Amino acid sequence: MGGSFKANESDFSGEIAFNDHKIAFAVKYCRNKDVLDIGCVQHNPENYKSKYWLHKALKEVSSSIVGIDLYKSGVDYLNERGFNIIFADAQQFDLGRKFDVIMAGDLIEHLEDFHGFLESCKRHMHSESRLIISTPNPWYWKHTIKAAISKEVGNNPEHTCWLCPRTLRQLLSRHNLKVGEIVFGSRYLRDKLMPLPSGWKHTSFHVEVYQQ
Repeated sequence: MGGSFKANESDFSGEIAFNDHKIAFAVKYCRNKDVLDIGCVQHNPENYKSKYWLHKALKEVSSSIVGIDLYKSGVDYLNERGFNIIFADAQQFDLGRKFDVIMAGDLIEHLEDFHGFLESCKRHMHSESRLIISTPNPWYWKHTIKAAISKEVGNNPEHTCWLCPRTLRQLLSRHNLKVGEIVFGSRYLRDKLMPLPSGWKHTSFHVEVYQQ
């Protein structure tokens, strides 16, 4: 679990990659908002030095931000460096307050209990709140090529599932949650330039979710 992935030191920077597809999508909804960032440690607390660390970008633009994560030593490490992160399970949490935006960046594919996660999120949403979900795109062109020649497609060993926009929409509807904007994105220039449909050429997709 947390800490099993080495931080990419080549990404360490005092700057923030606001043009990154995931950061750009999240910032659009989180600017000047009260934000809850779930799973914010992102495997290794040393990632706080990365220009791609989402929590750092959200802290820069939000009016307030709280993070939660189940990686206890990572939470302690970041709190010692001035961040406000609570040790809690994304699949069952109650902070006793509402947020304008709940961010779940590259998180849902790690979970076993979707019901607990979504109901916990709803507990912290008011009528105008937004839940922002980012997750890998199972139809990414590299995955589909690998699927054509192999029985299995390799992925992060901590993942429990693949979700596409349709299955995510169907899952959310069971909890009276509705999908708004969907955007696909990739960090790789080769993917951006490839003459393929958006839902095939990008590594990830990002979804705006609200209550019905």
